[in-house]
Amino acid sequence: MYTQNLPIPPIQAPTLLQKLFLGSRNNNVKSLQEFLAKDPSIYPEGLITGYFGLLTKKAVQRFQCKYGITCEGSESTTGYGLVGPKTLQKLNQLNL
Repeated sequence: MYTQNLPIPPIQAPTLLQKLFLGSRNNNVKSLQEFLAKDPSIYPEGLITGYFGLLTKKAVQRFQCKYGITCEGSESTTGYGLVGPKTLQKLNQLNL
């Protein structure tokens, strides 16, 4: 049987539409974790649980800093650690 070598598609971010934050628990969090875990420098723990806990928050913060969204502040002041509009936009942009 002949098998064709197909190119490996680029890593894609999930298409997310809702804000995610510490304490969120759903499939969107799971998709976010799966995407973040593909980059060990962002999410070295790589846990895919569907729960937005402290490790996921730290991974989001690393993602935000890496992509120039924010590197300081808090969820309420700059959105640091929160998957809000700017972070959603970047995640969805990477999905293209």
